[in-house]
Amino acid sequence: MTGRGAGCGGPTRIRGYGGVVNQKVRDRDMPATSLPAHRLNVVDIDLDPTADRARRRQTLGRIGLPLGGVGLIIGFLLGIALYADNANRAGVLGLSDTLLRGLQERIALQVGAYLEPASHATLLAQSMLGRGGATARADEAYAFAASVLRETPQVANVLFADGAGDFMLVRRAIGGAKGATETKRILVAPVRSVEWTTRTEAGAVTERHTDPADPYDARTRAWFTGARAIGQVYWSGTYIFFSERAPGITASVHGPDADPDVVGIDIKLDALSHFLGGLSIGKTGRAYIVSTAGEMIAGPDPKTILREQDGKLAPAKVAEVGDAGLSGAWDHFRVEGPGTRVIEVGGDRLIAIATPLGTSGQDWVLVITVPEAEFSGFVSTNTRRAGLLSLVVVGLALGLAVLLVRQGLRADRADRAVGERSAAVRAQSAAFARLADAAHHVGPDGTPPPALTETLAEATGARRVGVWRLLGHALRCDDSYEPATGGHVAGVELARGEVSALIEALMRGEEIDVPDARKDRRTFALNSLVMAPLGSTSLFAVPVMQDGVLRGMVLLEDARRDGAARDIVRAAAQLVALCLPADATAAPRIEASVTKEPDNGTGIDPAMVPVVIAGGPPGQASVLVLRLPEAAFAPGAAGQTLAHRIACAAQDIAAARGVPYMKMLGSSIVAATGYADPALAGTDAAQRLADAAIDLREACARLMDADDDAAGFRLGLDTGPVQGGALGTGPGLFNLWGAGVSGADDLASTAPPGTIQASEQAYALLRQSFLFRARGLFHRPGIGEARSYVLAGRV
Repeated sequence: MTGRGAGCGGPTRIRGYGGVVNQKVRDRDMPATSLPAHRLNVVDIDLDPTADRARRRQTLGRIGLPLGGVGLIIGFLLGIALYADNANRAGVLGLSDTLLRGLQERIALQVGAYLEPASHATLLAQSMLGRGGATARADEAYAFAASVLRETPQVANVLFADGAGDFMLVRRAIGGAKGATETKRILVAPVRSVEWTTRTEAGAVTERHTDPADPYDARTRAWFTGARAIGQVYWSGTYIFFSERAPGITASVHGPDADPDVVGIDIKLDALSHFLGGLSIGKTGRAYIVSTAGEMIAGPDPKTILREQDGKLAPAKVAEVGDAGLSGAWDHFRVEGPGTRVIEVGGDRLIAIATPLGTSGQDWVLVITVPEAEFSGFVSTNTRRAGLLSLVVVGLALGLAVLLVRQGLRADRADRAVGERSAAVRAQSAAFARLADAAHHVGPDGTPPPALTETLAEATGARRVGVWRLLGHALRCDDSYEPATGGHVAGVELARGEVSALIEALMRGEEIDVPDARKDRRTFALNSLVMAPLGSTSLFAVPVMQDGVLRGMVLLEDARRDGAARDIVRAAAQLVALCLPADATAAPRIEASVTKEPDNGTGIDPAMVPVVIAGGPPGQASVLVLRLPEAAFAPGAAGQTLAHRIACAAQDIAAARGVPYMKMLGSSIVAATGYADPALAGTDAAQRLADAAIDLREACARLMDADDDAAGFRLGLDTGPVQGGALGTGPGLFNLWGAGVSGADDLASTAPPGTIQASEQAYALLRQSFLFRARGLFHRPGIGEARSYVLAGRV
């Protein structure tokens, strides 16, 4: 087998075909000098930059204009939605502000109406009674107080006191009949006395009792001292009425004398809380009245505005009410002052109003909080609904845009497809023309010209193209072309047993088209041996059939998967079949004379007697061992066994190749060269024995193929130290032994069926002239692991 190229070339390491393959190739496009990798610029010369830019602009226009229109529609709809939402929300907040201000005025009027009667009553009592309301004019004071209690429900107590400590309190009878009153009267002179009197609505006394233990002194109370300190109505702070256990305040005023009496009226504030609780402020809005000191005056829930302190009830602070909205509004009021504002509390937006009431001289602040969503919630709902309707419009516009883009791109693709198809037709026509021209350059033995594989690679875009011929024992590569390197490889052989599933499929006339050769049973072995080193994945194999008999195949790796490429490959396969001679599959037979039987009893020509003798130092020799199956020794036609015919062929090959030593040992044939003459040892001896091994492999394959046992033989080839000499009495029996012989025998016993397995030492001597593929590590007894190779063919 020979490597072919466009010209001469030295031995070069070829990528592919089983790992390590040595072949003479020439890269026709290899530059005289090479540049560093970082300075190389890869340019696709098949691409027209102007046409490519025009195509990109056209595609951008096809896609960009419709999508840009949809984007404008989305932008307009979004702008309209935002404008409408902001406008509606602003209008709703304006209306809510007006509503809340009206509510604020209503609360202020209600609070003023609630407190003003007490202020007027104190002034009226002052002008009517003057001095002696608790002593000399007690009856008139009682009548006045009973009238106030009947007409003013918010009044809890009417108080009269003077500077001497005399005191009178009139209130509604607790648990008594309607209109009944209770009077508490404290007289200091001549002896302090405390008397309680209960009267009916008509004024009749129903009960009297005294309470000597009562230590009450009005002169120590704030309503008394505060009223005597100013010249107008004095309003006390909020405190808890003991009997009613409800918050209240006292309005008091002093008389005109130097040591004036004081008249006071207690007002309960729980009615204000009930009033605030009954207001409807949205769904969850609340209103509170708070003193400037932060104490609760009234709220929607009377229980929340009280707290227990030292076992007594007291007004709660703002932070103790438990309303986050109230606390937030109060904090903003203290920092920013009164006003209406939108605040955020706990992630919710609230409308908050904090404004002084300014009623009857009280330093009270009205605080109203209501969630903004309760006024503007319908705006958000309507905005969402409008957004959903807008999405329908956007969806319709987007659908129309997609259809427009699709139609435009389809039109562009159709135009490009027409142009590409025209170019493909022209390229296909040119490829067929080149194939027809290549038919004139086919060798006499059917070997295809390099132009055939080059044309197929160009027409199909394949990573590698090969034309393989089926011999009796193996598939042999007549030509393989790899466009990436521009090199041709020939002479590689694969044993039939290694790719039996592939050959069986091809013999049935099947075209093998697999996207991943690793996953197909037919191509798994071929992928491991041939494709994996190159890194190719997909495979397309077309059988070369001649009169219904498989003669070979055309193999493409990683080619385009289109009909035009397939048609060209099929045409090439038919061309190869037509160019093969009728005996194309017959292995060449070595023409040589049969070695005559020596007559000295040594089994070897006397001229080739080794110079190494038993017991002397070992010499280097190349050794070949052929192992035959047991079936080869079964009787055959004319009484001859297959082993006999193989032995005859081995003798012819030994004589033709100059192999001096060959013996039959059991089911093995042992041959050796290089031991007889040290001058011939080394590369020359190994090459002669390797040639003999290839001839012997082909002969065995041909002979065993006729007996349907093409994979029953194995060969081992090794180079190593041997010893030899004639043993026994004259004329003696010549024998050869040593590490070279045992190594060749071990290699033969572990070789794949139908192949020649060589040692690393033999590979080192033969790699420049023969094709090998690495097989892996081989365990040799007594030596350990060593690399082995499969001898594929000659260079």
